[in-house]
Amino acid sequence: MARVSFPRMVELDAVTGLPPRKVLDRDLPVLLRSMGTAGLPMCSIMIDIDHFKKFNDKHGHDIGDLVLRHVSSLIRKAVKFRGEAYRYGGEEITVLMLNTNGAEGLATAERICDVVGDSEIIVMVDGEGLPLSVRISLGVASTETVTGSELLVSSDRALYDAKSKGRNQAVLFRSDRKQVVSTTVIDVHFPSRSAIIGGNYILLKKWFSYSNPTEIEAREIKDPNTDSSEFAEGPIPPYGLVEAEIRGRVSEIERRGNHTFFKFEVRSEIIDLMFKYIKDTRNANR
Repeated sequence: MARVSFPRMVELDAVTGLPPRKVLDRDLPVLLRSMGTAGLPMCSIMIDIDHFKKFNDKHGHDIGDLVLRHVSSLIRKAVKFRGEAYRYGGEEITVLMLNTNGAEGLATAERICDVVGDSEIIVMVDGEGLPLSVRISLGVASTETVTGSELLVSSDRALYDAKSKGRNQAVLFRSDRKQVVSTTVIDVHFPSRSAIIGGNYILLKKWFSYSNPTEIEAREIKDPNTDSSEFAEGPIPPYGLVEAEIRGRVSEIERRGNHTFFKFEVRSEIIDLMFKYIKDTRNANR
């Protein structure tokens, strides 16, 4: 059977210096089998940089890449030898930790959150050193309470919880929460032919709604699995586009000519945020 040792001595992502998503996809089943055979727990931590878009928008993508590389380095050092950090896609990082239960994983995640929050990046802007502070949100899950096939999606749900509770914190997924996670299905029209795949999680980055958030049109969608974005042209309402990321899972897809229609499953509490985004965008463009 194939073996995985840490740190991973593989081809690394050029921006983050971490093993890329394709290595994570290969390592995960091997590690799950190894830990399962030994009767040991395994933990995943899903990490997202809070308000990452502001670094790119305000300072440019070079600074955004510097922030991502800085955070990635701190995370990898924090789990060295006991686990590995992988670039999941975009600004998301996934950590896999062996022989680690939920409480230990949460403690590690909280330590990572503090280490990143206490760090500072000095960047040169117009010839002057500018200090930047970075915050992250983390979701933790363990095979103590979920199956191996649920490990990543459970830590992703915990990450949602961390974001909804105010960011800059770590949250542990608990199995007794699984049945109370409420979702809402949104109808999305993307006026271009898209390569998205059913079952995948994607981000809506630019979108608008004429009436309510359950029926929207998207102008930019991003697949964090491949770190690729797709854009579409089309009429835009006078109040403009909402530029706020919405994460969800693609279910049913229908392609009609050069148009793509799909069902988009999001956590129900996201709908309230979408109402706020729509209202704020309209007020800002009056």
